[in-house]
Amino acid sequence: MWHYRLTARPGSRGPAVADLRWRLARLGYPVSCGSATWDRELEEAVAAFQAAWGLKPDGIAGPATWQRLYALSDPSGKQHPAPAEQGATPAPALLAGGTGVSPWSPGDERDQAVSLQVSLERRVLILHTRGGKTAVFPVAVGRPESPTPAGSFAVAELIAFPGGPFGTRWIRLKPDGCSLHGTWEPWSVRRASTPGCLRMYNKDVEFVFHRVVPGTRLFIGP
Repeated sequence: MWHYRLTARPGSRGPAVADLRWRLARLGYPVSCGSATWDRELEEAVAAFQAAWGLKPDGIAGPATWQRLYALSDPSGKQHPAPAEQGATPAPALLAGGTGVSPWSPGDERDQAVSLQVSLERRVLILHTRGGKTAVFPVAVGRPESPTPAGSFAVAELIAFPGGPFGTRWIRLKPDGCSLHGTWEPWSVRRASTPGCLRMYNKDVEFVFHRVVPGTRLFIGP
């Protein structure tokens, strides 16, 4: 998963920082949404969140902090405030301007016009439309020591320009354990070269990104 490889800290900026703000705000921490810049307000909120959930309160959003945030902040709108005995001050509702849906997750779950299928042996992703048409794209899959998991998944969240090594688009899947994203290393596509995720050329993942919504089904098989 991407949050095992991305650390946001003072000086960071971009969509990952904006998403960090949104998730903390959902959980009741006093941070302003909309900014993609790290500041002292955000650092203090991160440290407070870490202290509330038994993490090292260093004010840096590393892998453990991202993992906990994603477990607690649900794109469907459900809130999971920290327990009062741990010292957090959760708000009963979203801060002003909140919508209940991440700004990086356009649309609600609904009946889908497309579905996705991945063949690990062929190293391709197939987009199926309700009209019976298909589009096929090459993908990189997990290395032998970190194979891509097989099974049924669904799109959880759509993030444009996620930063880090994830290319121009990132499609988070649920349950966690696998994700679909672009890459700045196009030579790695068509190979068993990832830590378990599915990696596509940026132009291909952008095509898929604009044809799915949260809830779109993806099946990974042989």
